[in-house]
Amino acid sequence: MKPERLFLGGGRVRPIWRFVMAVILIVLANLAVGIILGLAFGILGRQPQHILLWANTVLLLALLSIFKMLTGLLENRPLGSMGLAFCGRWKTELTLGTGLGAAMILVIAAMEWGLGLARFSRNPIGTQLLLEGGAYYCVLFMIAAAVEEITFRGYAFQRLVDAIGPGGAVAILSVAFSLVHLWNPSHSWLSTLNTILVGIAFAIAYLRTRSLWLPFSMHFAWNFVLGYLLGLPVSGIPFSKALLRADVLGSVQLTGGNYGPEGGWLATGVILVATIYLLFSRSIYISEGMRALVFSPAKSSQESLARGASALVASSEAAKISLSGVN
Repeated sequence: MKPERLFLGGGRVRPIWRFVMAVILIVLANLAVGIILGLAFGILGRQPQHILLWANTVLLLALLSIFKMLTGLLENRPLGSMGLAFCGRWKTELTLGTGLGAAMILVIAAMEWGLGLARFSRNPIGTQLLLEGGAYYCVLFMIAAAVEEITFRGYAFQRLVDAIGPGGAVAILSVAFSLVHLWNPSHSWLSTLNTILVGIAFAIAYLRTRSLWLPFSMHFAWNFVLGYLLGLPVSGIPFSKALLRADVLGSVQLTGGNYGPEGGWLATGVILVATIYLLFSRSIYISEGMRALVFSPAKSSQESLARGASALVASSEAAKISLSGVN
């Protein structure tokens, strides 16, 4: 086989190599953000109070820049084709995802309370701290959800779907999604399993809509209700300025213990029910706007390069004319 056939198909870079390129750039972006922020905080001599927000914000901007470049150069499509377009049913999907994500975690909390596994009471801190916490956690969880969704259900996942099909792509990226949570405190084999399962649910939400608004809003609502409203740990990380204070008393296998509900069997059941809903609900489907944006024929990379070369030649000729006029 000729080398160009290995890398090119139909005048474009094959999807599997676009996936590999995206993964490499994602890893480099994470390393670069860590190094840059580490150096900056080292020069300042202190770590800022909201380190998670700083890191996720910088990483989100870096990833959006990378994916804009990849969708433009390799797909000849706008960034919105990755599932971020404000068209079709995006408002409906945001509303549905927010309601579904919140309902999932509230059902788990209700079962913990009903079974006597957890007690919830008002957090005895001042109103100002509660309001500050609500605003901060809202922004933090929104940005963090955006980072994780475009990383694990965005460009790289979508190209892997093109390369090996949705089943394999969902399996690989959901396992990868769980692996990055192995550094979280108090993780267990059950929390890892649940993270794989919720990754599958988010991937199905994307595949049925070809939009990231549904999985993003589910992800955000789950974390915000879990961390701020209920005062439970989010993937092993506690948040003190919560509306409620949770006292978990029961079996760690059911409640997840210090990891939070995501590490317990109650969450497993709820995630599976939600996944079935995402698979079969008639209220979830791809809008005509997203269908046209994602599946409309794209021009080949060769045509794109030709256009770029023509533009470069035209710019060069214009520059010569301009210089000759100056002389």
